[in-house]
Amino acid sequence: MVHRHERRSAPLGPINLDLIPGRITALVGPNGAGKTTLLRLLAGLLVPESGSITLAGKSLEALGECDRALRLALAPQRASLAFAYTVGEYVGFGAYAAGRNARHEAVAWAIEELDLSAHVETPIPRLSVGQQQRATIARALAQLGTGDLSGRVLLADEPASALDLRHALRLVETFQTLARRGAALLVAAHDLPWASLLADDVLALPGGGDPVLLPGSALCDPQRLAGVYGAGFEIFIGAQSGRQIALPSASSTRPVVD
Repeated sequence: MVHRHERRSAPLGPINLDLIPGRITALVGPNGAGKTTLLRLLAGLLVPESGSITLAGKSLEALGECDRALRLALAPQRASLAFAYTVGEYVGFGAYAAGRNARHEAVAWAIEELDLSAHVETPIPRLSVGQQQRATIARALAQLGTGDLSGRVLLADEPASALDLRHALRLVETFQTLARRGAALLVAAHDLPWASLLADDVLALPGGGDPVLLPGSALCDPQRLAGVYGAGFEIFIGAQSGRQIALPSASSTRPVVD
């Protein structure tokens, strides 16, 4: 659905990526590896020096603004506003961008889904950082709409970075709901245990190396993670759930060299 091709001279290295309807791809890698840049390229906010990006069989650049907004939404890590819009107004902008009325049912659903119903009339600047992040995600959800989301894509940049545990876990369920409705998701994340809860696939951007596509299980594989981050990892097993997670090794204070 979405393709990105780059020559080796490009900062991101060569990428050939398909975002598949109904699947969630985690985008991982160290700081400066190019995760946000890739998301902005796929959203059409940056223009690639070479290669192509296609959506619904058409070049991203060839799609009209409304058609693109109807099919593709970006949830940046932080809200950037020139005015003190309320949560209701801000989330409504997502529906408006996709050609819907700001009072569309998708707006109410997105506000409820991100647990912001008590803050509809609250100006965005008065919210906590985590609440602002949830409002930004809600705006993207309102943009994609409700019902069948086949052919639609959500790009999310560190969406849980400022969320408390309850809302971070709730966001996993929200993203899984979008995938069940047919959406394709690309989610950048530094919190690997959180990403492992939702990832069907992984796109790893090693610092200074070529991007590599991996199965979601790679987020629990210390050897593969060491190759991406240049640091040691070890497995921890939940006492009650038996679930495995990979965390940086406390004894790994220096980069791992293969």
